[in-house]
Amino acid sequence: MHKEKKITFLISTLSGGGAESVCVGIANIFAANGWNVDLVVLNLNNEAYLNRLSSKVKLVVLNVKRARYSGLSILKYIYKNKTSKVLVFNYELSVILTILRIIFRLRVKIISRNISTFSAKMIQFYQLSLWDRFIVAPMIKFFYHRVDYVINQSNGMRDDLVSIYPQLKSFTKVIFNPIPEQLVEYAKTNKLSNVKKENYLLCIGRLEKIKGFHHAIKAFSGIVEKYPYLRLKIVGKGSEEKRLKKIAIKYSIADKVDFEGFKKDIIPYYLYARVTILPSLYEGYPNVLIESISMNTPVIAFDCPSGPNEIIIDGRNGYLVKNQDIDDLRKKMLNFPYDKFNYNDLANSIKKNHIQTVFQQYEDLILSFK
Repeated sequence: MHKEKKITFLISTLSGGGAESVCVGIANIFAANGWNVDLVVLNLNNEAYLNRLSSKVKLVVLNVKRARYSGLSILKYIYKNKTSKVLVFNYELSVILTILRIIFRLRVKIISRNISTFSAKMIQFYQLSLWDRFIVAPMIKFFYHRVDYVINQSNGMRDDLVSIYPQLKSFTKVIFNPIPEQLVEYAKTNKLSNVKKENYLLCIGRLEKIKGFHHAIKAFSGIVEKYPYLRLKIVGKGSEEKRLKKIAIKYSIADKVDFEGFKKDIIPYYLYARVTILPSLYEGYPNVLIESISMNTPVIAFDCPSGPNEIIIDGRNGYLVKNQDIDDLRKKMLNFPYDKFNYNDLANSIKKNHIQTVFQQYEDLILSFK
C-alpha cells in the first residue's frame, strides 16, 4: 500500500502558454483521482488559466517576480510542507530546485517536464539578455541533467535531449500532452461534425519569431487571388505583432489578416476555422495541433523539430510541409481540400492524447519514486 498520494507541481506563472495549460490540466486530473496536489507558482501576473484550476488543487503563490528570486521561497515551502516529489514545468526552476537540493541536502525527487526541443531552446537563451546568456544558459547546461527524471512530450524531444545528455538515457521518457479538459467537455456535449466552417484560416500562439507567423502571412498572400473570400486570423500576443502587421501591409493583404489578440476562450476559433496552420521554426510538442484536431479542424504544419510529425498523419488529420519551405506551405494552403477530412479520422488520430491515458503514465512514473 502506498502512503498518502501527494505531489507538488512547480511552474513560474499561469499565463497563456502551452506549458501552463498542460500543468493545470494534469494537476486537475491528479486531484480528481484522489491525489493531494499543490500547485506552486511564482506569481499570478498575467494569469490566464486560473479559472481552469480545480478547487481540489491547492494553489500556493510565492509572490516573487522571477525565477532568479525564488530560491528562498521554494526552500521555505519544501521545509514547511515536507515535500518529497516535485514535478517542474520550467528549466530555470528545475535547476534552482536541483541546486537547493545539493546545498541543503534535501530529500526531494525532482521530475522535470522538458518544455521544448532542448538544443533549440538553449540557442534561444544565448540570444536573449546578458543574464540569460551568461547566467541562466550556463547553469541550465551544467545542472539540468542532475534532476531525477525528465518527461518529454515527443520522441524528437527525447532524442535531442539524450544527444546532449547521454547520461539521461535511462532517466527520461515520452508522455504526450493531453487534450485540454474544456475542449474534451465541449466535444462531448456538441456534435462537432455538424458545425459549418467559416471562411478563415487560423494561426494560434505567441507572436514571437519562433512561431513563424511571418511565413503564414507570406504564404497566405499567395492564395488570396484564388480564394478572395478567405481570411487569416491570428490569435495571440507578443513582441512580433507590429512586425507581422507590417508584413501584411507589405504583401497588400492587411485587409484580409485579423489580429485577434490573446483569447482565453479559443474554442470558437478552432471550431469554425477551415484549417489551423503552424509554421513554427521549432517546437516541443505543439498543443495547437491536438487542440485543433480535437475540435474537428485539420492542420497544416512545418515538419520542424519536433512534434508535428508525431501528431500529423498526412491526409488523415492534416498535412506536413517541408520545413521552412514557404512555397510548399503555399501549395498546401492553395490546394487544401478543406472538406475532405472525416470527423472520426480526426478524433481517432489523437486517442493517445486523452487525459486519462496521459494521467496514467504520469501517475505510474511518480509512484515509481519511493
